[in-house]
Amino acid sequence: MSDTTTKTLKGGEFIIKDIPAAELFSLEELTEEQKMLRDSINEFMERDVIPNNKRFEQKDYALTEETMRKLGEMGTLGIAVPEAYGGLGMGFVSTMLACDKISGGNGSLATAYGAHTGIGTLPILLYGTEEQKQKYLPALATGEKFGAYCLTEPDAGSDANSGKTRAVLTEDGKHYIINGQKMWISNAGFAETFTFFARIEDDKNITAFVFNKSELEDPASFTMGEEEHKLGIRSSSTRQVFFNDMKIPVENLLGERNNGFKIALNALNAGRIKLAAANVDGQRRITSMAINYANERKQFGVSISTFGAIRKKIAEMSTGIFVSESGSYRAAKDVEDKIEEFIAGGMKHEEAELNALAEYAVECSILKVYVSDLTQHIADEGIQIYGGMGFSEDAPMEAAWRDSRISRIYEGTNEINRLLAVGMLIKKTMKGELDLLKPAMAIGKELMGIPSFEVPDYSAYMSEEKALLHNLKKVFLMVAGAALQKYMMDIEKQQHLLLNASEILNQIYMAESAILRAEKHFDTDSVQASMARLNLYKAVEAISTAAKEGIVSFAEGDEQRMMLSGLRRFTKYTNMPNVVALTEKVAAHFVEKGSY
Repeated sequence: MSDTTTKTLKGGEFIIKDIPAAELFSLEELTEEQKMLRDSINEFMERDVIPNNKRFEQKDYALTEETMRKLGEMGTLGIAVPEAYGGLGMGFVSTMLACDKISGGNGSLATAYGAHTGIGTLPILLYGTEEQKQKYLPALATGEKFGAYCLTEPDAGSDANSGKTRAVLTEDGKHYIINGQKMWISNAGFAETFTFFARIEDDKNITAFVFNKSELEDPASFTMGEEEHKLGIRSSSTRQVFFNDMKIPVENLLGERNNGFKIALNALNAGRIKLAAANVDGQRRITSMAINYANERKQFGVSISTFGAIRKKIAEMSTGIFVSESGSYRAAKDVEDKIEEFIAGGMKHEEAELNALAEYAVECSILKVYVSDLTQHIADEGIQIYGGMGFSEDAPMEAAWRDSRISRIYEGTNEINRLLAVGMLIKKTMKGELDLLKPAMAIGKELMGIPSFEVPDYSAYMSEEKALLHNLKKVFLMVAGAALQKYMMDIEKQQHLLLNASEILNQIYMAESAILRAEKHFDTDSVQASMARLNLYKAVEAISTAAKEGIVSFAEGDEQRMMLSGLRRFTKYTNMPNVVALTEKVAAHFVEKGSY
């Protein structure tokens, strides 16, 4: 396995190459322009969103629409849209930052914003003709009109290409007649611009289309169901839509015929990485409220924040935020740099963004899974810290818990994304885009050799942590490589095993992001270094469990014994961290601060 490279890694390449801390981007490196964007959104959220959270919980759809229009006036709906189409044309990191800060205050607004700026706008930006971009994007960028994206059907969820909505070309060749049904359509109640997917006659794949509702010849040909009554995100408009002989011009076809499935997948790549960002500020707000409550709530004459059981929760919640930030902004900058690289090579911006997101599709899926899972856990711990009050609608935690639950479902369920991340790595290997097999074979030879008993010099800051991360990558390659050799093309059928491999992959990427961020920006005695080390310890434990389960499931005899021996070797600390001391240091910092 390669040691260190000074070049930007390709998508998924982090599993076979290490990068120096200097190569990693994090929140500490925001530009002045980005800090101004962050501060202006923070001010808006505290003034216009947070005070209205009770109204959002009462299914006030009009409030969501009104707040979205205000975001349009601020320019934040058009951050990713080029200036030529009425947007701000800011970079990918800035779009992630805006999504981060706008999404944390309320789940309903987060969903409306994400659906509009992501899947509601990006397919047009990335695949539209020049005429389509000029027609639709300026109104979407300013909030004059809102967008919705219609993919899911009653019998076509994760298997999106199996949709039954049909498009039939008229005899004169000028229009398509659409019939079908879509469900779970975010923003449907107030959207004007709809992107949808239908199969043209007997095509193998679906095709994308776009239209403005007000321009239909027959308004009755496009109808909606009532608002869905949901567990959370209660003021997010979610409806079914029905196409009843709906007639649209042939120029409303988006992209190329038969290319809709590809458009849907690429739109979801962007949605997944931005969904990670959308969860981060929610994590911060939940944790800050929990810390504040723990400081104020007294039992047995003292604040419950003095109790070790509560302090452990606060430390782990805070650590999770640091890790979520680290992975999200690392990947965002990689995407931004790749976009700029493609543009420098002669690509148009839209094509460059498409290719950059496809390049880092593995990282997009990792982030979606890790951060959304963690947000649900943080919300659950928030309820626990509040105790009985946390279960009441009078406190903020139960709404936060309900709102966070959807993140593990949309943009592809977390189970689908776990399988996708490993599956895409394997496909990159099969195509020759990424070489996993040679490093995996090298590790096999290493396991046959005699291990070194020399005690390494770990005096340099984070040297042992980085050496351990290097070895954790060997764990992934050992398990995934052996499994791939055994099952070959049938590996995709081994979903239990792929889920184990995915857990290892996710933990490595996020732990490495946190360790490198701490090394780059904070000293060894900092609370950030403590969080990075605490998380790494937890990651090692999770990786050990997932790897062992995988090994004993597909390997037998000497092979199994050798791999289990290798697992012990690769997950072994030379100097075990004092987990309780790290936990207490993190808890003490944030309890004293009173927030994250």
